[in-house]
Amino acid sequence: MTARRERVGRFEGRRVLVTGASSGIGAATALAFAREGAIVGLAARRADRLAAVLEQCRAYTPDSVALTVDLARLDDIDAFAVRAVEELGGTVDVLVNNAGIPKRRKAASLTPDDLHEVMAVNFEAPVRLTAALLPAMLERGDGHIVNLSSMGVHMFSYGVGAYAASKAAVELWTEALHLELGGTGVAAHLFVPGTTLTEFSTEREGNDPPFPVDPATAATPEQVAAALLDCLGTEVFITYATERDAATAKAKNTDPNAFLAQLRRR
Repeated sequence: MTARRERVGRFEGRRVLVTGASSGIGAATALAFAREGAIVGLAARRADRLAAVLEQCRAYTPDSVALTVDLARLDDIDAFAVRAVEELGGTVDVLVNNAGIPKRRKAASLTPDDLHEVMAVNFEAPVRLTAALLPAMLERGDGHIVNLSSMGVHMFSYGVGAYAASKAAVELWTEALHLELGGTGVAAHLFVPGTTLTEFSTEREGNDPPFPVDPATAATPEQVAAALLDCLGTEVFITYATERDAATAKAKNTDPNAFLAQLRRR
């Protein structure tokens, strides 16, 4: 049995559901919540990888649970939400919609199946899961929904147009939630990680080769997770994982024509 470790307690006793929790940003986020006292539900497809992350989380909060699920199966999401609430003791206080798939495929090569897959997992799944859990949050007058986007929306989407489009859809939908939930006690947050050292950018079947990642400028999953937890203590709509990402987004938003024209000349 793993020895109980000291925890900070900022989210003591809160029930947190993190999707895509078997690796990368999701795993680091789940562990960060557990370290601060949250009882975490770790959701992902890979049971073996979930078990390893769960063991780490239970060192801080023994009631944390692993929930194997394939969020691409959209019609199963309502039943999954019911199971998650039951496993977490009757409530989900914080939902982190982190699960997603890459789709590195240039526009001329994109197939209908590519488009359907990336939109289903990256956009429709978080919408459906949120819809299943939101009514109980509204009834309690308390809760947080954190939706993860991508710098592909705020920098450039060369070679990843469908992926970036799926995340842009998440952003506008989260904006609507953020406004609609004003005064309810429930908050919707948009969180934008930049380039992060995870397996997300490795070779994957059905994708073009990954873009090179410079470890000197990429963030670690732990750094991204820390920024994500911090956004729950603010009332801002959008949070970037690093100041560098925020500066890049600002540069593009200031003059997108000039920003993209410079890239085309390279």
